[in-house]
Amino acid sequence: MMLLNRIRAGLALCLALAVLPLCAQAQSRSQSHAYGDSVWMEDLTWVELKAQIDAGHTSVILPTGGVEQNGPYITLGKHNHVVAHASQEIATALGRTLVAPVLKVVPQGPMDKPSGNLLFPGTMALRDETFDRVLQDMVLSLAYAGFKRVYLIGDHGQSQAIQDQVAQRMTRMLQAAGVRVLHVQSYYQPELEEAYLTRQGVPQALQGEHAGVSDTAQIWTVHSDAVRQAALLARDRQQPAAHGMSGRPELATPELGRELLKLRIKAAVDEIRRFDK
Repeated sequence: MMLLNRIRAGLALCLALAVLPLCAQAQSRSQSHAYGDSVWMEDLTWVELKAQIDAGHTSVILPTGGVEQNGPYITLGKHNHVVAHASQEIATALGRTLVAPVLKVVPQGPMDKPSGNLLFPGTMALRDETFDRVLQDMVLSLAYAGFKRVYLIGDHGQSQAIQDQVAQRMTRMLQAAGVRVLHVQSYYQPELEEAYLTRQGVPQALQGEHAGVSDTAQIWTVHSDAVRQAALLARDRQQPAAHGMSGRPELATPELGRELLKLRIKAAVDEIRRFDK
């Protein structure tokens, strides 16, 4: 009996030793496949990135987000989560396009006379001129890497005009190198979102703007843990502005957010394709 048990144990050990290398190889292939399919520059080594650029992946999205108060029921990183999701989807739809790291801190109004979001703990800000220079340097870095098309996609309202200025200036500056920079204006269209919500039965008067129905729905779709549902339902309806919110955000649903993001992503993809014709 003891001999039989030893034989069984030996067979089990041999089987394990035979299978483990195969499992390791499968895991290695899986990891390699995952990294190889990623559109994020941060997921690549410089060698892998150069190989992709040399193979024709010469377009890149440069996303900008924001860290700010979003009422008592949405976490500070809302814009960063949403623009990261959208950028990945846009890059995938376009093909041969990568995504640069998200520029996570953006302008929030005058720094010498703080107002609005800056009056709430957690809001992080750059001066307009600082944001301009940082964005310019990031575009230059991407041009040095070999990218020929840089698409600026911003999720925050106060970033839009500066991004447009930087895109025009950098296109002129890098013209001799054949680099063109586009500020994707169609990605940020509050009126597009308002029209969709109205068609879905949410009156404009109830939609709100900051941390309203649209904001809440989109972050709920992309990163559900960022929405504090108990706080959302318990919010103070009497003084919403005092709590950094607007409208009736409890009317938001993940389904609304999914459709809103589809509209924004499609608008961005269409604009970029027109730009590249």
